Amino acid sequence: MAGYTNKLKLTLWVSVVYVLSFICYVPTLLEQNGIFIPKGLLYLKYLYVCIPTMVTIFLLICEQNIKVCFTRMFSGKITIKYILIGVIYMVAGIFDSYCYSFIVKTDVFKNIYLTVISLLTSCIYLLITAFVEEIAWRGFMLERLPFKKIKRVLFVGAVWAVWHIPMWIIRNSLGMEQIVCLCIWTLLVSVVLGITYYQCRNILLIAIMHATFNICYLAPIQYNIVVLAIIIFVGTLFYKKSDKKETGAD
Repeated sequence: MAGYTNKLKLTLWVSVVYVLSFICYVPTLLEQNGIFIPKGLLYLKYLYVCIPTMVTIFLLICEQNIKVCFTRMFSGKITIKYILIGVIYMVAGIFDSYCYSFIVKTDVFKNIYLTVISLLTSCIYLLITAFVEEIAWRGFMLERLPFKKIKRVLFVGAVWAVWHIPMWIIRNSLGMEQIVCLCIWTLLVSVVLGITYYQCRNILLIAIMHATFNICYLAPIQYNIVVLAIIIFVGTLFYKKSDKKETGAD
């Protein structure tokens, strides 16, 4: 009975998050179709990223479980090992971006981050938004799913990717091919963030890694997918070899 109740709550959570998130972009969508919308309503789109966490906090308050949940999210320590993992992803993203810059003979970092101030502002903004997102997706939903770990990671990635679609279509005016690529990218990022969260149990580190992907991977999404897929593949092989050595030693 408890398992059924949990599934029902998760279904309701996802449904409410999707509906409220889409509503945030309705004024923008109407304006794009020539309908006059008061300027104040257009600011609703900035609440989009906050909706999952707002719904999460409301549910936890109703359950009287907010302290336990947030304590669990920050129960692990940020060790040198996880900092190095984050640095690897950051360096890979920068390398990927500069390789693309070399190919097309431009500098994507200078084109996007025009000044040091704009870079710092972007870093702060992207870290805050990543932290807000991670409370809901990895800190809450990942812990609640009644699956094995890898299935949880993939399921959260799929739900997270679908949640982004209104933003990609309405705000960014992207086509189907770009959206499919972004869904694949989001799923890969979710694999990295989900597995790392299971190992470190600290949502702040996961938010920093999330922001790193947004800040450093500036090449077209197809390049980023290839680079991240290679890192995940190599990391999986390395983990399996290490696991076999430890098992043999025992």
